Amino acid sequence: MTFGQFIKHNILRDKESYVAYWLSSMFTIVIFFVFGANRCHPELKKIKEISDLMLCTQLLVLIFAVGFLTISIHAFIQKKQNSYGMLRMIGMKRRQVAGMIVGENMLTGISALAAGLLVGIVFGHLSVMLMAKMIYLADIPYVFPFEAVRDTICCFLAVFFLVSYLQARSMAKKPIQELLSVKSNESKGMSFHPSLAILGLFLLAYGYTLTFFHQLPFLEQMLRSNSILEKSLEPMILGSVCVGLYLVFREFVFLILSGVRHFSRYYLKNGNAIWITGLQDKLKSAVGTIFISTLLLTAAFSAIISCVSVLAGARQRNESNNPIPIQYLSFEGNQDREARDVKIIEDKLKKYGVKAQSYRYMILEYGDREMTANKLISQTDYRRESGKTIDLQEGQAIDISGGKEMQASAKVTDTEILTLVGKDSPILDSSRRNHSCVVSDADYQRFLQSKKMKEVTVYDTMADDKGQRKEVRQAVKEMRNEIGLGGYGTNFIFNPRIESLDIQEYTYQLETYISVLLSVIFMLASASLQYFRLLNQARENLPVERNLYRFGLSVRQILGIQRKQMLVIFLLPIGFGVLSTFFAMNYLANMQVSSAGLLFRRTVMILIPLIMLELAYFFILEKRLEKKMRKYLSVELKKVR
Repeated sequence: MTFGQFIKHNILRDKESYVAYWLSSMFTIVIFFVFGANRCHPELKKIKEISDLMLCTQLLVLIFAVGFLTISIHAFIQKKQNSYGMLRMIGMKRRQVAGMIVGENMLTGISALAAGLLVGIVFGHLSVMLMAKMIYLADIPYVFPFEAVRDTICCFLAVFFLVSYLQARSMAKKPIQELLSVKSNESKGMSFHPSLAILGLFLLAYGYTLTFFHQLPFLEQMLRSNSILEKSLEPMILGSVCVGLYLVFREFVFLILSGVRHFSRYYLKNGNAIWITGLQDKLKSAVGTIFISTLLLTAAFSAIISCVSVLAGARQRNESNNPIPIQYLSFEGNQDREARDVKIIEDKLKKYGVKAQSYRYMILEYGDREMTANKLISQTDYRRESGKTIDLQEGQAIDISGGKEMQASAKVTDTEILTLVGKDSPILDSSRRNHSCVVSDADYQRFLQSKKMKEVTVYDTMADDKGQRKEVRQAVKEMRNEIGLGGYGTNFIFNPRIESLDIQEYTYQLETYISVLLSVIFMLASASLQYFRLLNQARENLPVERNLYRFGLSVRQILGIQRKQMLVIFLLPIGFGVLSTFFAMNYLANMQVSSAGLLFRRTVMILIPLIMLELAYFFILEKRLEKKMRKYLSVELKKVR
């Protein structure tokens, strides 16, 4: 048997341990390739923003791959270090052991790379077409992604070799005595301290509390008054939560189990002492896996929920900022083109069969057309625009600026102050909404005749830019080409809501697309780590199962003990991942990324199927390990009888 055949045989003999790791590696390669295919396509390459974003995402995937492969390969090597020690004892040199480790991992990596490229090439163009649809490009031609293939091969070959070499070098330097030690170094010499448990709980509570900064006035005031603290808010939250989680897993969970052992009657009932005692020992060696899995699941859950929530609220925010689908404002000096521009708007909508209704009204503007200028609309025009009837006396006004807080009065000019008697919905777009009020018809005429304010003509066109989105988009495109957008350097402003909506939704769809793919990677990586951990622990537990059988426990009881221990180890990352996700969403709500109600609903709607998916994975894994255990018990334990 050649050295290469020996390596291949060694992998195939323990192929079950490599399954989840291989699948996770392959899918990571697929995602990397997909982003590369989008980045390198000639049509998408022209859009610098997309190209830069895809490149950044590829680098993020590559960094994640390095971390994931380092952890996974280290876990494999630790599990097999006893075998490496035996090979050293029978005469294998350090260099040969290192070469075997590198060879095993390179063979696994190359096979994952080949499968990932095959899947990526098959489905890569679908992702390119999806990207083109997001940014409203026409069908783009198929181009074989030679550049993406090259980049993927070079990057991942380098990653697999580098990680394997460093881990193999570290293992080869260990003395034979250390390699032959049965116990994993992960839990060797681990001691538990109540003070660290309390510190971990405090840091975790502190990090979670900081996410409520907007709801705690004293905390918000402290942060707002200190720019350094305000900028350090996110690092403080992440640092506190990460350190707190690790200490909770390492210390606090153990102390809870110790408390159950010493102070709970549950410990003494129905053989609970056996599985609780065994669980303590398993938790010692599983701290790292549980901690990393929690971080991966939290990142996966948070990324999906936040992006989907933001995307769902994009239209709502756009409609709030731009309540009128198509708005045209004409200022003094624009009389020559005003009628022409309005006719262009009407003709283009008719051309594409868009159902629309137009309104014309006047507003008074005090100032130099700046965002801080005051705007007034008469109660008659506001009634026609909004359909609401309001009664105002002279000197009174209704606030329609859209602000959260209403002042007692509004300073209209340097000498005129109106009393605000209520709030109502804005009708102007966000750029012209500031300091806007509804005034009585008498006050409107008085301000107009005083020449202190300039009159602006507003044309509002109500069109269904949701139901007839395609038609409105085509019509607006032709309008903009003939009219222009105007601005503060011109005598008009043309503001179509559909264009700002397209930009927003394109951005959020792109972010959601990236986040979903990254989340899948995180969840698969977490599943891979959990699979390997539980499989390894099940194998290590075989001598314990043999002894339990000798003491008179039935096969069913032994499997029940194993199931409880596996369930606790599996559920800890999910539970803390869900908890951390809720606090992360609370932080986003306080940052006004999306409304709290929408974020909460989306969190519940998305977390339920994701948790069910995780539980389904656990039961499949548990049944698989149970089948192996039953086979072992039916063969090996018969010898004990």
